[in-house]
Amino acid sequence: MAQPIDRQYWVNIHTQGAAWTLRINDINVRSHKLTEQYSISYPISTSLREGQNTVSFIYAPLIEQDPATGEFIQGPKSTFYVDVSIEAINTSTQQKERINTLQLRYDMDTGELVDFPNNPANPLGETIHQTEHLRTRGEFQVNSPDRLVIDNGDLLAAERVDMSFRLLDTIPDFHWVNDATPLQDTPRLRHELRQAYERLHRLFEEGKTDAILREGEAMWGRAGLLMAGGKNAREYTESLPIASQLAGLREEPGSPQLEPLRLADDPAGDSLEFMGNGRLVRILPTPIRWSYPNEPDRFHRLPVVFYRTASGEWRLATVAS
Repeated sequence: MAQPIDRQYWVNIHTQGAAWTLRINDINVRSHKLTEQYSISYPISTSLREGQNTVSFIYAPLIEQDPATGEFIQGPKSTFYVDVSIEAINTSTQQKERINTLQLRYDMDTGELVDFPNNPANPLGETIHQTEHLRTRGEFQVNSPDRLVIDNGDLLAAERVDMSFRLLDTIPDFHWVNDATPLQDTPRLRHELRQAYERLHRLFEEGKTDAILREGEAMWGRAGLLMAGGKNAREYTESLPIASQLAGLREEPGSPQLEPLRLADDPAGDSLEFMGNGRLVRILPTPIRWSYPNEPDRFHRLPVVFYRTASGEWRLATVAS
């Protein structure tokens, strides 16, 4: 049985000049659809695995909008930069170790991406590629073109850059890694994916707490191991106030109310986002969400991601950003 680890892992993102999504092992961690300067730190323990990992930045360097067509014009821009670092924090001592990964900007003479360690988020130009539990060679790969799926379902042409790093901690692999099959965007897939959403939504609608916990047991159990000292799926879910309310484990005054499933009129209108090297998929905007009766501008969404087994079953892989 896997044991809890002594560290939790975070990603630190600083960027400007692009709409973007950051992925770890090709699973969404955070997204931002505006181009202003933006910084955030976010926990990623559940996105990692022992050994080889990949950090990916998928971005659209938007310059201006064509007034005639409404299309966004993209290209190299002097204001663009990205700085991404991976951090391990010892949960007992709070000691931190950090490696720098993607530190990039455009060379405006060539239009190519180049290393940019002396950026606004790192004015001293510090670059660390090796710590006790983290390693990288610091070599990035441009893997363009790609596409960026905004959280409202809109699609943008995008660029993609990746960097590999190694994690020297004992972390179990993703529960779906040996069961998930390659996916293709077909009418049949769209139909089956809708059925998976409908089935999960019905469990929430009917308040079947035990069935909901079984659906997410592998996902929440791994999160409890890596982020909560070894809690099982039920214990981990109970420890999160909003999750325990959504699953029906806790009732509080003013609790969120499940909305009808939000899907396009026709499956062909669903905006799909593929992850996990083409083995995971979800619909955007997120179809399952809750609202608050007395707070019309407040809601909670459940951005679940599915995979399909060789026998054709659709199961939960993760909850992405």
